[in-house]
Amino acid sequence: MAASEPSSGEGYDRLYAAFDAPLIRQLRREAHGEDIGQHSWVTAAELRSDLGRLSLTAASRLLDVGCGPCGPLVFAVQSTGCTGTGVDVSAPAIEAGRARAAAAGVQDRVALLLADLNRPIPLAGPSFDAVICLDAVLHLRDRKAFFDEMARLLEPGGRLVLTDAAVVTGPVSNGEIERRSANGYTQFVPAGVNEGLLEAAGFRLIGREDRTDSVVLNASGRLKAINAHRSEIEAADGIDAFARQQRYIETVVALSQRRALSRFMYIAELERPAM
Repeated sequence: MAASEPSSGEGYDRLYAAFDAPLIRQLRREAHGEDIGQHSWVTAAELRSDLGRLSLTAASRLLDVGCGPCGPLVFAVQSTGCTGTGVDVSAPAIEAGRARAAAAGVQDRVALLLADLNRPIPLAGPSFDAVICLDAVLHLRDRKAFFDEMARLLEPGGRLVLTDAAVVTGPVSNGEIERRSANGYTQFVPAGVNEGLLEAAGFRLIGREDRTDSVVLNASGRLKAINAHRSEIEAADGIDAFARQQRYIETVVALSQRRALSRFMYIAELERPAM
């Protein structure tokens, strides 16, 4: 989360460039309680739970696709002793991730790659025991191709934890869609689409959980935090940027509270590589 999220034309670069500025860190602490460097709707408690489902050890190789500034990835490496690889399209995110890994003393176990997830990922496969993709899939243009890539990169029997905060589960207006897409290209899908595409890519769905409550919690926390620091944020980013971010978060809260847009976690095991 940034003081003011970037407009759709700017992507996330501006957010990540200032990700560990004092004001942004303060906002994360106030919004999330436990700040693990998350840039999505993930909470520390649910990440701990999901890492347990992956059964990571010091011998495990973890891939984080759409890693951003690597808060969850560094947390996973510190918590489990595994080695981690992060992939993101944002150069400022990769730079911030390297600084975070160095500050945590795990730089020797973290490799970061600048790459567009809408294209084939320049990594050999199968190379990983587990993959996490936290709230990034909604920004991709071809989910089928992405899930096929995950199947290519995972070892047979490897597991994928995916969260998607753009599953349509109720009526959503065109204005709400526009405001919810303020941070760039966003793809909304009906319930059942992710499950079908995962199966087609060779995955067996092990579990699915409704994590919409975490969006309500985190978004409400963000809204309270930015309103408490409104003058500082407006001085740094401008009045218009603050207003855009405020409208965005208010829309997220409203859609999530009435379950029109839901966030789901999927955990799936690779049974066969994609053809």
